[in-house]
Amino acid sequence: MIFENAWRSVRRRTGYSLLLVIVFTVITAAVVVSLAIMQAAQTAKASGLANQSVTATISMNRSQIIKDAAGSASSDSSDGDSSNGDSSAREAARTAMNDMQLTLADYETYATAAGSLLTGTYYSQTAELTAVEGQAEPVSSSSSSSDAASSSSSDSSGSDSAQSGQPSDDGQGFGGRGAESPMSSSDFTVVGLSNDEALANLGITVSSGEAVATGTSDTLDAANSDGSYDAMVTDEFAQLNGLSVGDTFVVADSAGTQITFTVVGTYTSTGADSGGSFGPGGFGQSTSDRIIVSMATMSALGLDTDSNDSTQISYTYVLGSGSDYDAFVQACADAGLSDSYQVQSSDVDSYEKSIEPLLNLSKFAKTLLCVVLALGAVMLVAMTLFSIRTRTYEMGVMTAMGMHKRTVAGQMVVETIIVAVLGLLIGTCVGAAASVPVSNKLLASEISSAQSQAQQQQSNFGRQLQGGHAAGAQGASSGTVSSDATASSDASASSGASVPPDDSAADGNRKGGPMGQVTQYMSSVNASVNLTTVGLAALAILALALIAGLVGVIWVLRYEPLQILADRS
Repeated sequence: MIFENAWRSVRRRTGYSLLLVIVFTVITAAVVVSLAIMQAAQTAKASGLANQSVTATISMNRSQIIKDAAGSASSDSSDGDSSNGDSSAREAARTAMNDMQLTLADYETYATAAGSLLTGTYYSQTAELTAVEGQAEPVSSSSSSSDAASSSSSDSSGSDSAQSGQPSDDGQGFGGRGAESPMSSSDFTVVGLSNDEALANLGITVSSGEAVATGTSDTLDAANSDGSYDAMVTDEFAQLNGLSVGDTFVVADSAGTQITFTVVGTYTSTGADSGGSFGPGGFGQSTSDRIIVSMATMSALGLDTDSNDSTQISYTYVLGSGSDYDAFVQACADAGLSDSYQVQSSDVDSYEKSIEPLLNLSKFAKTLLCVVLALGAVMLVAMTLFSIRTRTYEMGVMTAMGMHKRTVAGQMVVETIIVAVLGLLIGTCVGAAASVPVSNKLLASEISSAQSQAQQQQSNFGRQLQGGHAAGAQGASSGTVSSDATASSDASASSGASVPPDDSAADGNRKGGPMGQVTQYMSSVNASVNLTTVGLAALAILALALIAGLVGVIWVLRYEPLQILADRS
């Protein structure tokens, strides 16, 4: 009975009903598009790396260490000279970083704590070697000498300082190396690898000969019959020194002890650290001067971390899935990893950077959703009150004829729900058709904004360094986000999930430094409408209809039938 009367009333009041349908349609379409974008972003963030193996590392949280040291120095010298306080803070930070270097046993403790989250681990140990007069010459020295010959004395001084790798006051030089590093006296870096996975991580491509043996097997400990040790060198190093497979060359360790290496292979590297000199085994030196050996050789030479305090270790954890990353971070914390250390993943960081415009778009969609629902509620309540005021006589007659006021109010609510359902059906179809093109259009706008911001930052950074001249301009352009590269990333997935960019984007993030970093943003997303989206939209629209209907119920119950008829007379 109530439904039949409500349906007749909706049909009788065609103009008002049509207006309500349009309002509900617009609200529904906006809600559907907003929810689709939010769900696509959530899916991309939660499951984008779920089917991909990612790596993670543990490093010192230098900013936290420096902050703690500054706070301690400030309290100790509150009444003294501020310059002395700054010096004390730097010294305290250096001391803390030297004392907090993790050992191989520490890294393996966290690997054990992670348990089944890991599919493997690998590590490298890096020590410093120096050139022997009349023997092998480092590529970096050759390059710096050539550059110095064509530059002014002031430029040469700056280049030599940079080449020598002097540590900065905050102890953050050399891409993660601790303070007080004697890098100014080193010419080569020798890198010992724990297994073939560590070798693969460096992106080694053998040009001639064979890859050096890796690992720590006892069968590898002994030197060759001539007292030399097997090693791989870069093509640049081999060409500069006229070396080929089977030749030997001599270098020296920090104590001056000469070491003879036999070249078993030459290589090129396209790995994570090949794009700059601050990756594993780089430490401020040219990667062309990197000598790769087995971990057994490092141990035999006394250059491993157990024998040499200056040897650095880089330990990598391989996770079976990107979705295990947060669990790994928590496992390390549970195993005792303090806030002075941080767990990082270049794979996760690269992916999160690539979907940053999508996440920003999701925030915008959430704001839009809240605004649409709030304005929709206000508009529907106002329209409901206006409708009731124009139907006071009709309601008075119905109650005077014996219809209970609750029945009249219920009819008003059913009328609103009928109109809301019609608007919901039409709006859902409109939103489903518009969600993908609208979301991709908005995403393109977000990417354009991110590109412009990145270009402006790089431009400003370059001017600060070089005053906008050639060197600075070159550095700025190298860090500019390429619109072509961005456009080439066409990520899509079913059910609103986004596919991460290809490996080249992640490699670009890992290879480049602050001035050379290129981010390949996710340029498209399949923000399609699914049952979850429809269900949430239906709940939101019906909630608005019930709010408007509830206001109408309260208004109707306030009237008295005789008073309404008397006012009409």
